Amino acid sequence: MKRIVCLIGIMLIMIGGLAAQAALDLAACIDAALAAGPDAAVAARNLDVARATHALNQSKNGFALAASGALNMNEGFSFDSTALNTALLAKAGGSNAGLSSSIQAGLTLTKGASTSPFTRLALTASQGFNSEFASLANSTILGLSVAQTVWDGYPGGQVRATVDKSVLTLRGKELQAVQSASLIVANVKKAYVTMLTAQRTLALRLGIADKQKALLKQITAVYAIRQATTIDLQTAQINAKSADLDVETSRHDLALARQRLANLLGMPPDSGFSVAEIADAAPRAASLEDAVSTGLAKRIELAQADLSRRSSAIDLALAKGQSQASINLTGGLNVALDTSTATTRNADYATLGLRLGLPVLDAGAAAALVASSSALVGVYSTTRKQLEQSIAADIRDAWWTLDLQVRRIDLALQSRDLFNAKLALVKAQNSMGTATNQELMTAVVDAATAEATYATAKSNYLLAVIALETAMGL
Repeated sequence: MKRIVCLIGIMLIMIGGLAAQAALDLAACIDAALAAGPDAAVAARNLDVARATHALNQSKNGFALAASGALNMNEGFSFDSTALNTALLAKAGGSNAGLSSSIQAGLTLTKGASTSPFTRLALTASQGFNSEFASLANSTILGLSVAQTVWDGYPGGQVRATVDKSVLTLRGKELQAVQSASLIVANVKKAYVTMLTAQRTLALRLGIADKQKALLKQITAVYAIRQATTIDLQTAQINAKSADLDVETSRHDLALARQRLANLLGMPPDSGFSVAEIADAAPRAASLEDAVSTGLAKRIELAQADLSRRSSAIDLALAKGQSQASINLTGGLNVALDTSTATTRNADYATLGLRLGLPVLDAGAAAALVASSSALVGVYSTTRKQLEQSIAADIRDAWWTLDLQVRRIDLALQSRDLFNAKLALVKAQNSMGTATNQELMTAVVDAATAEATYATAKSNYLLAVIALETAMGL
């Protein structure tokens, strides 16, 4: 429901009539980016592709049923009647004079692959006809055959290895989708804080510009009665122009920040909206140790490294299987019925076979592949340890930066209060003639600078919180 309300609000903004009054909050922006943002759409499509690919790999290890049929016609002819020629024609299904034909049909059930399946069950039937001398003769053959791979170097068959790797690949893509969502949230938060900072800065500089203009009027008035020098007037004019330029810069920064946030939300770049104020959020960790522990449990990169190591372990098992024996069992039962004479003649026979394949010489290819795959498994194990150390270092750095920003806020607040007090003092002294106009204008600039520094420190604190949460995988 919350997401629906958010999307309706954004649609109203896009209409344009409520653009000036609309103010989006952070939660609404996050929901909109996850629901309709371009980055979320790309992540969703990539996940769809991964799922379709996995379904294709799974189908390779499933059952497949194929049907076949054929119609054959043979014409026998000869220029002699030797016994050899007669035997050859009979074997081909023909005769010295006449037309013979046959119909064949079959069903084949396989599991594992379309070619060289792990399991194969075939049922065939053929019916022969002979129309020689206008008499009809029948010959029927029924066959059932089974082929089973017992071992080909991987439990369940090498096609099973493809499915096992596909499962890990899909899980990796799902983790990437989760990571993409986290990155979207982090980017929206940063863009939101950037726009909020631009709003605050514009409001602050508009106030400073008003103060500088008022001071310029004051200096112009006292200059007219020769109580201010030309330098005082020029200084006041420069300060007023500088304040106007700062306002123009802030308007540009706000427009740019709004456009970048709109891009993340899937809104037109020229959308007009504002963002609501947010409180100075506290980090979601009680201590540095708690933050590191959370990061090691939440960071997607560690889970992805584990999946890569497991996938390499499958490659290692396949590599070892290349130097092992393969075992295949085959069996069949055939029934032949010949009804060409008045008395039906049957011929039944069964087959059973065992095929053993053993690599003898491969110039060391299998051993090299095993060594390579084994080394790669070790690489991923080492990579995971390096990731743990890197993540812990990133979190410590983010925690230190956040702590520094807390102290900078406190220092900036003290500086602001100090320069505001100095400004009040200089104003009183200037009114009594004990402080110069230059001292007054300097005090005004110093107070404005201190106010801007305090606002920047507050914004940097919010960005530091976001950086810490990102480092923790939140």
